[in-house]
Amino acid sequence: MLTVGAEIDRPEHRVGERPVLRLVVTNISDQPCIRDLDSARQEIVVWGAGGARIWSSNDCVNAGSADLRTLVPGQPVAFAVRWAGRTSSPGCAAPRTEVPAGEYNVMSRVDDAISAATAFRRVP
Repeated sequence: MLTVGAEIDRPEHRVGERPVLRLVVTNISDQPCIRDLDSARQEIVVWGAGGARIWSSNDCVNAGSADLRTLVPGQPVAFAVRWAGRTSSPGCAAPRTEVPAGEYNVMSRVDDAISAATAFRRVP
C-alpha cells in the first residue's frame, strides 16, 4: 500500500554544505490508511562507494513515540533532515568525521519498505 522514496535538495553539494535529505511516503492504494510514522520506524541513510554505510538519521537520536497518520491515496508525506555532512554510527559511539568529496547515495525506509537509491555528489 505504501511506496517510500529518498530525495535530496540538489544533486551536487560542496563539502561543508548541509544538504536537505527527505524521506517521502505515498499511499498508492485507492483507500486512506492509518500508519504509524514514528521516527524510530523511519530512517534516512547515506551510503558511500562499495556500499559503505556513512550516516543514518537514527544513529544519534532518542527513541521516538507513536505518530499515527491518515495517509490519503496519492498524497505524499515528506520528512526532512538537514545532514551536517559528517559520519555517524549506531548509538553515536564512534567519532564523527567530515565526509569527503565523492559519489554517494541516499536511501530511506519505513519499517521494511525501502526506497530506491538517489545519487548525489560532494565536491571540494
